[in-house]
Amino acid sequence: MKTLLVPVMALLLSAPALADDQLFSSICGYVKEDNRNQLRKTLTDNKLNVRKIYDSLKCDNDNLLQFAIRSDAYESGTFIIKQMPAKTLAEFDYDSWANSNGFSASPLVNEIRARIGQ
Repeated sequence: MKTLLVPVMALLLSAPALADDQLFSSICGYVKEDNRNQLRKTLTDNKLNVRKIYDSLKCDNDNLLQFAIRSDAYESGTFIIKQMPAKTLAEFDYDSWANSNGFSASPLVNEIRARIGQ
């Protein structure tokens, strides 16, 4: 019985992680599609806000705003910018990141600059 209990417990403990992976994958997909309404609905339905998931969610090894900039997702990106504290946005140097990756002309970078007061 003990040998059966360990795999079952491992399976039960990993189920929430799978749900989070699917949820985070959906959020990344909505950002990539620039579907702000569905992004907002998914966050609301799951009782999440952008501030809570911002540090833990990576989309293609980028944070949410970097991913939105790379995906040219203006609507989703501006939603994320408005939800984040300016201090948190200022901690990551989006201006130099955008310049070094060829996104200096992105309207989202201008929105970030405006949000942090530059």
